[in-house]
Amino acid sequence: MTKTITSTNSATTTKRTTKKKAKDPNAPKRFRTAYILFSVEKREEVKNDNPGLSGKEMLAELGAQWKAADAATKQRFQKLSDAEKSEYEEKMAAYKGEQGDKESASKENRKKKKSSKKDEIIDNGLDNSMED
Repeated sequence: MTKTITSTNSATTTKRTTKKKAKDPNAPKRFRTAYILFSVEKREEVKNDNPGLSGKEMLAELGAQWKAADAATKQRFQKLSDAEKSEYEEKMAAYKGEQGDKESASKENRKKKKSSKKDEIIDNGLDNSMED
């Protein structure tokens, strides 16, 4: 996946592409915010009340309802979000621990490869730094 960036500062346009880091499919899924949880719950209700709304208009309506919601409603969704967040953080800590083990093992392998190449050069008599 590449992202194209176009510069409009000069008379000529230049394009730079940047490579996007691939997501790990084993990484834990991020938690949902209070607003997202609210919109998931209320989306069908808004859709049934206003069948002609486009996606953009539906989001605007959900946003207006969220703004107008009382503190108790927002607090209920915030508690749900906090629970998801703590679960996500636990999973992420375990995931990073696994990734750290894999990363340290791959670093050790790279060090072994580098040292074996040095040893090979010295063994073949190609190391000129040892000569006087």
